[in-house]
Amino acid sequence: MLRAHAGAHRQQPKSTGVSSERRFFGQKTAVKFLLYAILLTHLVFTGYPFVWMVISSFKSNKEYFANPWGLPSEWRFDNFAKAWSEGIGGYLFNSLYITLFSVIGLLIVATLIGFYFAARPFKGSGLLLGMFFLGMLIPVHSTLIPLFMISNRIGTYDTFWALFFPYIAFNLPVAVFLSYGFFREVPREIEEAATVDGCGIYQSFFRVYFPLAKPVLATVTIVSFFNIMNDFVFPLVMISKESLKTLPIGLMMFKGNFSADYSLISAALVITTAPILMLYMFLQKYVHKGVVAGSVKG
Repeated sequence: MLRAHAGAHRQQPKSTGVSSERRFFGQKTAVKFLLYAILLTHLVFTGYPFVWMVISSFKSNKEYFANPWGLPSEWRFDNFAKAWSEGIGGYLFNSLYITLFSVIGLLIVATLIGFYFAARPFKGSGLLLGMFFLGMLIPVHSTLIPLFMISNRIGTYDTFWALFFPYIAFNLPVAVFLSYGFFREVPREIEEAATVDGCGIYQSFFRVYFPLAKPVLATVTIVSFFNIMNDFVFPLVMISKESLKTLPIGLMMFKGNFSADYSLISAALVITTAPILMLYMFLQKYVHKGVVAGSVKG
């Protein structure tokens, strides 16, 4: 009797441990289910409008109003050709031109600054870097009037240069922040080995560090590409020539000219979103690595 009672008493903690383990896994499953439910809800609310826009772009305007939520009875591609011929192609080219050159300039300047601060720290470099990062706190549009006056004074108004330099400047703090965080974590032995092989500081940067920075470069490229391609206010203020107008301005005018042709507007929107989607699909494998690698530790 006593032995049986003692054995049962010794087995009690084991059953308590099993029940605690079951509760833990039950709570973990519930949390996972909740996270998946949130992600699915987010996917529906963000993905469905895009899918609806793509489907609408293949309909005639008559079918769009007759059956706005259904699939097209006949998949029409002439909406894209008409949208392109009505000026969307020119606006897209202007936006891609200024965006590509701005992103290339941004990558070169930001990685050089981040590399120099990480590899060659000097007295007061931390304070200077901190003041540099304060640029992320400045509202971009608060500088619009001063930049307009400067651009008018130096003769860059109504040219792509009026957009090129501001786009680099306003995207520079985040780009330098990510670049500095990445280069700071690169082992110094790599630079020492490059120095032994006869590389100077700039040769080390372009031959060793720059190829290693693909994740950060991809992240900066996607973020800055998205910001510049979708900017509306600066091109509206800095550009007045019809031949130089960018895609957001062109879409506004396009919508005004074809306000009742929703299938044509949908086709124009698909054309405008295609470059950003293709760029993200091409570089997405580097994005997460870039954010993690570019975070500054301690």
